[in-house]
Amino acid sequence: MTLLIMKRLALAATSVGLLSLGVAGRGQDQPVRRLVPLGPNDPFTVAVNMTTIETAPIFVAGASPQGAGVRIIEGGVRDVASGGAHAGTNAETQMLLVVPNNPNVRVLLTVSEGLYRIIARTSAGINTLADLRGKRIVTPRQTSAHYHLVKMLGTVGLAEADVQLVATGRTEMAAAIARREADAISMWEPEAQNALHALGEDATVMQDNSVYRELFSLYTTTQVLSDSRRRRELVEFVRAVIVATDTVRERPREVIPLVARMIKQTADTVSGSWRFHAFPAALPADMLDVLTEEERWIARSQQREPVTRDRLAAFIDTSVLKEARQLAGR
Repeated sequence: MTLLIMKRLALAATSVGLLSLGVAGRGQDQPVRRLVPLGPNDPFTVAVNMTTIETAPIFVAGASPQGAGVRIIEGGVRDVASGGAHAGTNAETQMLLVVPNNPNVRVLLTVSEGLYRIIARTSAGINTLADLRGKRIVTPRQTSAHYHLVKMLGTVGLAEADVQLVATGRTEMAAAIARREADAISMWEPEAQNALHALGEDATVMQDNSVYRELFSLYTTTQVLSDSRRRRELVEFVRAVIVATDTVRERPREVIPLVARMIKQTADTVSGSWRFHAFPAALPADMLDVLTEEERWIARSQQREPVTRDRLAAFIDTSVLKEARQLAGR
């Protein structure tokens, strides 16, 4: 990494610093949120989850010279679908919840893969997945963490109806299991790590990412893709993400302080959770397979017919990643 980029990362990690992230005139604790469609004079805007480690390549790209004109806001694929952002990130579950009513949404690449775990209380009699029968499990409904739980239960012949889902705030899940208000947690990082830390020696960890891993991806719309100016900005930003991903993968110590500050966690917490992520900056070969299987689960929850595999294939755009890789010399 060049000295200039290192200085930009240090600035973003140790001060308000969001001018380099395109969030002008606001402190880091007050991310911009667009509630109305963007206008023609708005800067290129990317809506991301400001609480997850998966967003790391976006943060680093925004802090780089290539991301200087980009505005980062709190949000996700729903903001993209509504026109409140030109691009945005979310797990694949959220895309599938959105596309039936927003067929203009397109997935461009997977920024991060969340390597989820189930953390359970050994003192609740949980040593294996089968022991989850009848237990109280905290997970946010209709999310990748919820789907992860369902998939893991299925490996031992259990269904969602065989457990009790517990509702609580997404940053209060570790506390809920520590207070014994729940017996297990299925959640993305760093809340899973927080639960593990809270339970200490009373923790049972169950993990099998061959069953499921989150595809935390970048999305846009056909409107952006068909607008020559916005498409050019999008390709440039994806190029910045590709380059930033090299730093995220190869020199995580340089970016963990930035990520920790952005998601309001300690650097130690982020460091402890870091290995439960992969950063492909690519379209996984099994993307369509994952979407097709997961769509059946989403469709049941929405009480509708599943979108067909052929239709799902049309939501995957390969052209932007190809162009961005060419610009990045890949």
